[in-house]
Amino acid sequence: MLLRRVLATATFLALLGASSAALVYPPTPVHAVVDHYFGHAVVDPYRWLENPKDPAVKAWAARQSALTLSYLRAQPSFPVYLKRVGALVRAEKTNRYGLQIAGGHYLYMRETPPQEQPVLVVRDGLHGAERVIFDPQANVPKGQAAPAIESVYLSFDGSKVAFTTQPGGSENETIHVVDTATGTLAPDTLPDSGGGTSPNAVLWDGNGNGFLHTQWPHNPDGSVSSAHIEIWHHTLGTDPSTDMYVFGRGLSPRAEYHLLGSADGKYQAAFETDGDGVHGSIYERTAGGTFTRVVTPDAGVGDSGDAHSAYVGDRLVVISRKRASAGEAIGLDPGATFAQGKVLVPAGPLVIDEIVPVHGGFLTSDLDGGDAVARFFGADGSRATLPLPPQSTLTEAAADLSGHDIIVGYVGYGTPNTWLRYDAAHSRLVPTGIAETAPAADFSKFIVRRALVPSLDGLAKIPVETVSLPGVKTDGTAPTILYAYGAYGIVTQPFFLGTYAAFLERGGVFAQAMIRGGGEYGEAWHLAAVHATKYKSSDDLAAVAGWLGTHGYGNAKHLGIMGGSAGGYLMGLALTRNPDRYRAVDSSVGIYDQLRFELTPNGAYNTPEFGTVKDPAQFAFMLKLSPYEHVVKGRAYPAVLMTTGENDPRVDPYNSRKMIARLQAASSSGYPVLLWQKSGEGHGFGNSLDQLVNDRTATLTWFESQLR
Repeated sequence: MLLRRVLATATFLALLGASSAALVYPPTPVHAVVDHYFGHAVVDPYRWLENPKDPAVKAWAARQSALTLSYLRAQPSFPVYLKRVGALVRAEKTNRYGLQIAGGHYLYMRETPPQEQPVLVVRDGLHGAERVIFDPQANVPKGQAAPAIESVYLSFDGSKVAFTTQPGGSENETIHVVDTATGTLAPDTLPDSGGGTSPNAVLWDGNGNGFLHTQWPHNPDGSVSSAHIEIWHHTLGTDPSTDMYVFGRGLSPRAEYHLLGSADGKYQAAFETDGDGVHGSIYERTAGGTFTRVVTPDAGVGDSGDAHSAYVGDRLVVISRKRASAGEAIGLDPGATFAQGKVLVPAGPLVIDEIVPVHGGFLTSDLDGGDAVARFFGADGSRATLPLPPQSTLTEAAADLSGHDIIVGYVGYGTPNTWLRYDAAHSRLVPTGIAETAPAADFSKFIVRRALVPSLDGLAKIPVETVSLPGVKTDGTAPTILYAYGAYGIVTQPFFLGTYAAFLERGGVFAQAMIRGGGEYGEAWHLAAVHATKYKSSDDLAAVAGWLGTHGYGNAKHLGIMGGSAGGYLMGLALTRNPDRYRAVDSSVGIYDQLRFELTPNGAYNTPEFGTVKDPAQFAFMLKLSPYEHVVKGRAYPAVLMTTGENDPRVDPYNSRKMIARLQAASSSGYPVLLWQKSGEGHGFGNSLDQLVNDRTATLTWFESQLR
């Protein structure tokens, strides 16, 4: 449902005045609870807002959300952005992504506005006709939201696809199987296969008759656990209740898996991490045998988001950061341990991020401060760097090992996803004719600049990339949105701005900061801002904010910051540590109460990044770095919009509820402090087209209302 169709009550419409100072927030009672940590008393005035089943909490969140939507809809720019964002989204041509190739079959997701959810598509050969083999919109009852396709796994011969669906942003994934030739769904349906706190993983058998898969265990009361995920084996055509347990018992309750296999199905590997943001172990076996650990966490391989490993032939190639922050590629022959591995790609100035097996060798996907580089390493010893454009991101890298096609895709701030064929013989990229286009705006006019900003501590130079259109103001008054993330070693990279063109067309600027805590410069860049030094992410953001203001972009009166999830935590740190640096904040699904987050289902998975309150030394720095604990009564805070999804399995929505309650009671600036708790949504995965339009309209309207 579009925002214009969301009806706020007359009561809240009456609360709105000509200025944000006229806002009257729903009353929020204080029911203080005192917790004691190692002799330290911590008062929580809004503990009652943690209970989502409490009718009072539901009513409070509904009133807050109604006020927020009414405020946004009352802004003069709202109908302008709603129309323009909708036009930009719906005018975009088909976007294709998630390419996998096997047996001559090209499998990928296809997103075609105004279709609400992407569909699963296959073509035979690069230029074969597209065939939809699963449409989540099909056979959905009227009035019910379509599920989202979350994960896709093509069998080694390309004949079958295992994929997962999840409803309403819950990330509770169910595995399905479809035949690539006929589009016929198999009867096999495997619920509770992962998602949320621990990702789903599937690995096909070499013969395509079954697969390994992750599976949540059940609690004694029959409910599904959110810990101790395991690996099981399913044979096609059999009842899932007869699946065989394979691996995982006795490992950490926070275990997260990625499954890898050689193309002939002979060798299989399970990559396992103990929570988020840490390196993992690799257990290898000959198919059907027993898994044996060949790589331990001290080898510095992978993380919960990606194994950063792949089979190239029968050799397992891993990216290790043990001896070099930027990584080196190590090849392990079958059964060999890490110590017995051979260096295939030595460490250098580029961060080695991915290994992609291709016919005749492998590609590396590399990073240079967040921007993409790709290299080819031939089995014959040949080497080449692919000619990617500057300020771009590699979106696809796939190859048919039985043929010669190597397909790469990339995006830039003004370039939508484009697929090219790599001609290794001549080291060139050849157009395939497959590309997303966006005719509703002239993205070729985008001006992209990159600079390195000295950090506040003088120990680093922070990359920042700015995007604007010709004629933008350069006197510090141009409304500027600054995005950052800075956690888990996740890399902030260029992306196609698409709907943000609506903001740039009105004289705005978009900027991205590649701050410490991310992985833009490798392991050391990440480790510079974890645990007790997590504040450095916020300090880097403050440094970039100051640089923007002194270099003609938005100054403190015209600068807004934006982030989500762990980037939402960054927003909480930024607005409590340096509130005078920013005029407005848009923070989504953020972590704000660090002392309580560990108690949520996903919280324990995040202790490697943020710390644990069970340790007195770690509690001390967590208390200092918990945004919720550092909201000060009477302090002038920037305008704040926090959004959350009521079904979020990763960050409990109470973080946003409690943080907003505390800010509303404390801020003396008179700027609005608003909460939007979205029904039927989660952490943002699988959102529909309408939800995308709603979210972007809200974001741009919010910044437009505050930064002019």
